Amino acid sequence: MGIVNISVAPSANALRVSTADDGSSSLVFREGAFSVSNSIYSGSVTDGKALLAAGVEEQKKRVSTVRYTEISPGVVQVDIVPLQDIGDQLPAPDTPIEVEDPEEGESDDEDPILIPDEPPEPEPEPEPEPEEPFTGVITTSSFAFEDDDIIYGVWEYPFNGSLSNRDITFEVKGLFGEQQGINYANARAPFFFTRSGFGVYVDTLAMGTFSFQGSTASFSFAADEEVSYKVLFNPDLKALLQEDFHGTVENAEDNLYDIVDHLYYNEIRATGMFADRPYGTGNMSFGNFDFDPEFFPDPEAFIANITEWGYDFQVWVANRAFLDTELYTTALENDWLFPGINGEEFLGPALDLTIPEAYEYFQDRLRYFTDIGVKGFKIDRGEEHELPDELQNIQNTIFQQLCYDVMVEKWGVGNFFSFSRSVVDRARSLTAVWNGDSQADWEGLAFSVTSGIRAGLLLYSTWGSDIGGYTRPDETTPGEELWARWMQFGAFSPHYEIMVGDGHTPWYEPYSSELVEILKKTADWHIRLIPYIRSYTYQSAQTGIPVIRALFLEYPGDLSIYETGDAYAFGAEFFVAPFVAEGGVRTVYFPDAGENSTSHKFVDWFNKTAVYEGGTEVEVALPLDEMPVYVREGSIVPTGDIHQGNAKWIEDWKPSLEIEFYPSYAVEESRFEYLTADGEIAVITMRTNREEETVLVETDALGVAGVFKVYSKTGAAEIPFTEASMSFLMDKVATLFD
Repeated sequence: MGIVNISVAPSANALRVSTADDGSSSLVFREGAFSVSNSIYSGSVTDGKALLAAGVEEQKKRVSTVRYTEISPGVVQVDIVPLQDIGDQLPAPDTPIEVEDPEEGESDDEDPILIPDEPPEPEPEPEPEPEEPFTGVITTSSFAFEDDDIIYGVWEYPFNGSLSNRDITFEVKGLFGEQQGINYANARAPFFFTRSGFGVYVDTLAMGTFSFQGSTASFSFAADEEVSYKVLFNPDLKALLQEDFHGTVENAEDNLYDIVDHLYYNEIRATGMFADRPYGTGNMSFGNFDFDPEFFPDPEAFIANITEWGYDFQVWVANRAFLDTELYTTALENDWLFPGINGEEFLGPALDLTIPEAYEYFQDRLRYFTDIGVKGFKIDRGEEHELPDELQNIQNTIFQQLCYDVMVEKWGVGNFFSFSRSVVDRARSLTAVWNGDSQADWEGLAFSVTSGIRAGLLLYSTWGSDIGGYTRPDETTPGEELWARWMQFGAFSPHYEIMVGDGHTPWYEPYSSELVEILKKTADWHIRLIPYIRSYTYQSAQTGIPVIRALFLEYPGDLSIYETGDAYAFGAEFFVAPFVAEGGVRTVYFPDAGENSTSHKFVDWFNKTAVYEGGTEVEVALPLDEMPVYVREGSIVPTGDIHQGNAKWIEDWKPSLEIEFYPSYAVEESRFEYLTADGEIAVITMRTNREEETVLVETDALGVAGVFKVYSKTGAAEIPFTEASMSFLMDKVATLFD
């Protein structure tokens, strides 16, 4: 029957399931806190079991209609009705094609063709090897929505430069080669959802294709066994995304020491450093599992010294066996490479990591790096045809699991940092994401902002981009304005990563000392926000809701922001509108929280005085070292300095917190869940009383001393606190928003 491969979201309360003799099914469920519009959504769904059955000569598709209908307030009925068998409509593969002769009196030789007297005998073409018959199961489904609905999801890359998937058809795989704005922005998930609150998650690592044409969404997956998918519904899109869908210089040493020196003497904060290729011996500088002594004379001592200076050290890795390396020759000898990919012709085939011996060998050789102090991998490639495209998702996830296990074995959970460019949703807990090779121009920055928001809609939370861009169109060097604006966006991203080298690092020519100061300033912003980012990253691991959030997740009542791709919520408290075009001027529209919210106003986070009403629009012009960032009324924002990193210039450094409060009498109670250094949740609450003009703050033990700052029209009131829990009451508070 048509219901076999559909399941309802776990939060839905199934009330009734019935099946008729004709194979039709009806499922009724209640979403307790929300109601559904009275619109009927219809489409088609395929019964995967009926598609390809062993021993059946003619393959038939069972096409059905799916209808979602609200039958009473908050109660949704799903009807699945079979329509027809269409398999018989297709001719058998060996059916001859008949060509009719011209009608009598007609001629088909009006344009004579000259034929040589003795045409040469054509060379016989080799007969192609017969393809093995497909013996698995193909699952397809199609859903039609209202014309004005918007569909999101599946890919991080913004194909059309926006958040929506309008008129996109592509596989659930990494993009290869040159793309507009960004190359290799390849985080992905087999999941889409609509503005109206319907979502579909296909629970597989198999390769498939999604197509979004007009208001219709469809997919097709070919797998060894039946692919199941879940149909979800929740008009609260933030709640929908929280559903449980399924079960991250002379030699190189001198160059890196030069970076360390510049960061130290300019007092620019940093916590990690990674070695990109080339750093090892052999072809393409990877595959011998070592460091090239020409570049790294004593890698173990170097890493120990870097660590002492406050940096975690990472290295580049990939599942690529480059010719004549140890990895290649070992894989070749053991038949671990994929058939049909010639390592002498192709630049670095991948190992088949489903072979246990190949997995164990690769894992063991990567232990060399952790044994000498490496604390993370930059996991590259995975979508360059080094393995069959249909196996990308499975093989990439296995390799990311392998890299994760190597790190956890040495350092434990949470004590290292790895990041990947080609990642599918099953690896969210294994690796962070960087968005591939952004173009070093304004289009690259704009696409990076949008791809960060799209990655969040796929629930990738720890995300970042190459600050300043990677790919240099026409070998141009990005100007200082582009660099500065990208640094600002990086500061308000979950991780801030900047490249090193000529033209990639701000203290080298042709850049000025002003740009170095902006790098210092934005790095300070990011360090200051670590208590906030860390808390939200932890929350994301629990709920799925990302740190970079599409505005409609926080302001669902404002229908004008459902395709906004150049501004975002950073957690729940911040509204960020980065500059994505040159000139230092942009229009900022402040989202309207709607009637169901008490928080309608925003204050400029930097000047703490300018207040803006939700639903309004302003032109913002700022100098090169400032950016548009705003805080919602009623917010609690934990900031501070809790990770020293390379800040050895600070004498007697110790961790400290600075908790910011933005009280508003319109918001009677606010709450923030702060993640302490011990991994515990400390709740911070703020309560306001308009009649008494009071603000009450209460906190659990935060584990670190610091200062509370309460911002009002009279300035910032500072209240010191210790590691223990505490509370305080302020009266006669003239809030910024009243």
